[in-house]
Amino acid sequence: MNILFLYTANINPQLGGVERVTVNLAGYFEKKGLSVIFLALPNNTPTIDKRQYFLPDPTSAFTKKNINYFQSFLIEKSISLVINQGGNNIQISKLASYCKINKVKLISVVHNSLLATINNFSFIYQNKFQKLGLDWITPFLNTKFFSYILRKSYIIKYGKHYKALCGNSNYVFLLSEKYKEELEILLNGKLTNNVIGMPNPIVYNDVKKCNKKKEVLYVGRVNSSQKRVDLLLKIWSLIEVKHSDWTLNIVGGGDELESMKQLSGKLNLKNVFFHGFTDPKPFYETASIFTMTSSFEGLPMTILESMQYGLVPIAFDSFLSAKDLIDDKENGFLITPFNVNEYVKKLSLLMSSSDDLERISNQSKQKVKNFDLSVIGKQWITLFKELNNS
Repeated sequence: MNILFLYTANINPQLGGVERVTVNLAGYFEKKGLSVIFLALPNNTPTIDKRQYFLPDPTSAFTKKNINYFQSFLIEKSISLVINQGGNNIQISKLASYCKINKVKLISVVHNSLLATINNFSFIYQNKFQKLGLDWITPFLNTKFFSYILRKSYIIKYGKHYKALCGNSNYVFLLSEKYKEELEILLNGKLTNNVIGMPNPIVYNDVKKCNKKKEVLYVGRVNSSQKRVDLLLKIWSLIEVKHSDWTLNIVGGGDELESMKQLSGKLNLKNVFFHGFTDPKPFYETASIFTMTSSFEGLPMTILESMQYGLVPIAFDSFLSAKDLIDDKENGFLITPFNVNEYVKKLSLLMSSSDDLERISNQSKQKVKNFDLSVIGKQWITLFKELNNS
């Protein structure tokens, strides 16, 4: 079987979670005797994989030039299955649907929450409203009336896309069974039976030698909308005074990296260190606690990556798959969405108790085994066989 991964960006595992997942799955499939290549829109990011090909028209995925190229490419490479890794992207999904004309099977993957961006709208855009001097509008954004209007508008805008995605795909993968309830809302209660909860896998390594220190770690893009690194810094400002022997390492970059450094300075933080885009492995090896303050996520790979190194994760319960990853008080902590005081209290308790840290750390390493590539990969292979026999 020849498999094509289709995505909006080239598959460079250094650039993001979807890219790392794709490379991991591709490696697993190849070990099972399958052939894998990648196809994406061209961009300015570095290409490091020989399996990578690009669409000819960079302006948009769904153009006549790209459609013609895509269909010819499927024939030339004898592709029998397309995996659309951009299931939440309208343009790339429209292009992917053209594989059906060639009688090629299609699996579409939605790598994010479907409704969290509107459910947590006011929190996501809190900083933008403050900068514009529109703080007064926040109470209105939290009313049932505004939530109703926003959700209705979102359904009108994206409902047609997800209906087409389910209709055109042999299978639609969501990152958790829990996300089916969001998709059902977008489909006006008409959830199709080809929708499956399929978590992203991690290449699990039984890490035994880690020199744990009094370090708290954040890994990811640095911004104040989705990731809310600004809030993490404010939380740390309430923590640092009580725990001056602990440090916070922030690994990642983005457009707001410099502004977050400036915010750290304004808050007069002493033990916060920004490292930019770099290999997080050395930080996983020494850190004890992993923090996430996101407005929303799909199924964050950084939590899984941290858990295999025995870090104890603490995150807002702001996305449905959070409970798939963290069993509260057992292998980590889930905080009531955007409750800063609760976050500070739980984080401080962890930092004060080496016994709790060790106990929860051991549970964390056990939990992540459920997401091992060998476990998730088998589920993919089983579905491939069903598609071949259908």
